[in-house]
Amino acid sequence: MAQASSPLYPQGDNAENPHAIHPDSVQLNTQVLNHQDEPVVIVQPPVYQSTRTPLPDPVPDYMCYSRFTTLCCCICLGSAALHYSRATRKANGAGQRAEAAENSQTALILNHVGVVVGLICTGLYIYFKIYLEKN
Repeated sequence: MAQASSPLYPQGDNAENPHAIHPDSVQLNTQVLNHQDEPVVIVQPPVYQSTRTPLPDPVPDYMCYSRFTTLCCCICLGSAALHYSRATRKANGAGQRAEAAENSQTALILNHVGVVVGLICTGLYIYFKIYLEKN
C-alpha cells in the first residue's frame, strides 16, 4: 500500500504554491561562501529587551513641587530638583525602586532648600526695601 506523495517543492504552471523555491535552484553569492566553498549562515545578533515593568505603587516624584520651586523661589535649586524629579519618574517607569527612592529624596531635599532660600531672599528684599525707604 504505497501512497503517492506529492512533490515537496511543486514546480510548473499547475503548482499548488507558486512561491515555493526548490533548494537546487538557489544560487549563493560568492561573498557568502567560506574558503571551502560551503555556505555560511549569517545570523543577526540577539536583541535584549528590558523585562522590567512599571512599579505598581510608584515613589512620589515631587514634579509639581519642583516646578513651583523653580518658578517662584530659586531657579537654580528648582532646576536641579526638576532634574531629579524626571529621573524619579523614569526610574518608576523602569521598575527600579531603589533608584527612584534615591532620586525622590534628593528632589525633596532640593525643593525644601530652594523654598527656604527663596523665602530668605524675599524677606531680605522686603526688609531692605522698607529700611532704605525710611532712611
